[in-house]
Amino acid sequence: MKEINNSLITIAITLCSVIGFSQNTVKELSDGIEKDQYGIVEVRLNMEDEFRTLEGRESKGLARISFFTGKGEDKCLLSKGFKGVDHVVIILNEMNENGWKLVSTYPIRGSSLLITHYVFVKVKK
Repeated sequence: MKEINNSLITIAITLCSVIGFSQNTVKELSDGIEKDQYGIVEVRLNMEDEFRTLEGRESKGLARISFFTGKGEDKCLLSKGFKGVDHVVIILNEMNENGWKLVSTYPIRGSSLLITHYVFVKVKK
């Protein structure tokens, strides 16, 4: 029984490590981006009910926050799951701290997804 528990713990730690490495910071994704280039922060939620849950929820669905710059698209993930509106605000503030200025926002609504794009332009190197 101990061997099974040890195996499960090892697998859990490995999965957490892999998931942890796939997420990036705004600072990491901003490196190498020139002034006047655009980027989009995408907040994707599974459904409107998830958005109305301000504190977030433990969801294994499609909820995530990504940052697309046109470079390094394979590492655009900022956060998996919806940790609450406060986390979205923290990321938007990090964008400002890393030399990005908010230009525009627009919603996209799918059949089961609620997506918001925040369009930024790089103002500082």
